[in-house]
Amino acid sequence: MNFAPNLPEQPTLSESKFQETVRENLQFLKSLLYLTKKVFML
Repeated sequence: MNFAPNLPEQPTLSESKFQETVRENLQFLKSLLYLTKKVFML
């Protein structure tokens, strides 16, 4: 693997996968919370 020297250190595959999953889960929870609020406002 050759990266350009000015690039930041690349995360390992498992780390980036984990971060991706966390981000997706946060997005999901936010939308869930939003929908829940909407339901209770009715």
